[in-house]
Formats: sequence, C-alpha cells, structure tokens
Amino acid sequence: MKRIVTLYTEHKNSIHHYLRRTLENFTATSIEAKNLQRFFDTEKAAEIIYAISHDYIQITPDYGRNYSDNSRSGKNKSNYFQGLLFEKEPIYITNPYLHGITGMPCVTVIKQEKEHYIVVDFDMLKLLEELRLIEYNSQFDKINKVVIGGGSVLLGLLSIFLILYGGYIFVRAIMFSFSSNIIFHEVFSSVISITIGLAIYDLSKTMIENEVLFKSLDSANELQSKILSKFLTSIIIALSIESLMAVFKIVLDDYSKIINAFYLIVGVTLLIVGTGFYNYFSRPQRKSDNRSN
Repeated sequence: MKRIVTLYTEHKNSIHHYLRRTLENFTATSIEAKNLQRFFDTEKAAEIIYAISHDYIQITPDYGRNYSDNSRSGKNKSNYFQGLLFEKEPIYITNPYLHGITGMPCVTVIKQEKEHYIVVDFDMLKLLEELRLIEYNSQFDKINKVVIGGGSVLLGLLSIFLILYGGYIFVRAIMFSFSSNIIFHEVFSSVISITIGLAIYDLSKTMIENEVLFKSLDSANELQSKILSKFLTSIIIALSIESLMAVFKIVLDDYSKIINAFYLIVGVTLLIVGTGFYNYFSRPQRKSDNRSN
C-alpha cells in the first residue's frame, strides 16, 4: 500500500487529469445496468460503478464488471458528501483508501450530473498499471501466488513433521533412555528439531500472509529482509542450543575436545554479529529534514 500511495502522490496531477477526462467523456443515457456498465469497456482499472440521487440515496445496485450487487441500493450516502463542493467543477476525486468490498487500495471519483451523481471506484494498482507508472502483470501474479502458496504449504507440513518428530524424540528419551549422556543428547536433539520446525513454520506463515492472502507491495526488499531476519534468528537459536549440547557432551566425555565447542560458539557469535549488521544496514533509511534558519 505504501509504495502504491507514494507513486500516486508523485504523479497525482497527471492521474487526476486522466480521471477527470475519463469521467467527462463518459455520458450515460440512463442509470440502467447496461448503460453504466459500458464504462468497463474502456476502463480496465474501474471496479464498481453506481448512481446516487441528489438526496444522497443510492438509487442503483453496485455494478461490477460481471456482476450486480443490490445489497447497498437505497442506503443513505450523505456522509460520503460531507464537505464536498461541486461549484468549481462537477467532478470530485477522493484520497486513496482501502475498499471495503475488494480490500484493495482505491480512489473514488464522483461526477455530478443533472439528476444524480455517478460514482466510480478505481483500483489504484490497475490504474497505475494502465498509466504505465508501475510494472504489474495480473496473470503472472496469479501464477506466483499458486507457486509460492504451494511451496509454503509444503514448508508448513514439513515444519509440523519436525515439531512432532521432536516431541517423539523427547517422549522416547524419557521412556527408554537410562544413560544421562543419551538423555542429554536426545533432549537437545528434540529441542533442535522443534526449534527448526517452528522457524520453518514461521517462514511459511509469513510467506502466505504477505505473498498469497494479503499481497504486500510496500517493498520487496523490506519483506525479504523481514523473512530472512526471522529465519536467521531461529537458526541462531538452534545453533546456540547445539553449542550448549556440545559443551555438555565434551564435559561428560573428554575435556581435550573443548576447543571444538569453542569454535562452534565463535561461529554462532559471528552469525549473530552478521545478522545484527544485516538488520542495521537493511533498514529503510529515513531522510532527516533539512531546516533552514
């Protein structure tokens, strides 16, 4: 949403000019469905069109490209017109907002006519695409959602298996292991399996939320940094547990191998430091305001 609104703001004048010209050139001989829906023949970015009387009552259903919704017909829309003035020009364009029906960022254009108002909701993403202000392909996006969604579901199933397997190792260690060395190894293996399973599950959930269910267009780099950071954090936790397990095993077996545990701890420490540097440099830089005296 942030990226879309930013592009919209940068090109606001040209977008408003296009929308005004589009509504000015559209004249409906009546407010019947076939006449209003003619608007969709030339405007790919338009999502919904309907008419409102001068008493601010919706007098038509919501007409989509291939459907008609009568649920809002007859409702009072006076709250939509508070503060709107049509004295200078008969067309008003709202600020960007999330549409209550489509759930996508959109703008609404209201055209005043002699007997009623014509209201059109435009999908901002499609509008920017139509004006060549953003590169977006809806067909590729659908394929991308299917591939990422399928891969995320498989990752989720794998994470559930690892969590259940970790629980199985833990139960087996309690019930059948009598040696303290074996119990330590089994318990730590169980913790590692569950931790990695949770990390993979969190990765799968984040991908489904941001790439499938609620497509995020804010910044691909920010999303990738968020996913990688969360996954690296989980891996660091798993490796830290592995280091602790190595120390316990060496203490119980042979102190001469303690240098190996030291190397492992140093490696984990370097991974933590590297992740910290990555998080710091991948954060979006905020430009400070230069105020002149």
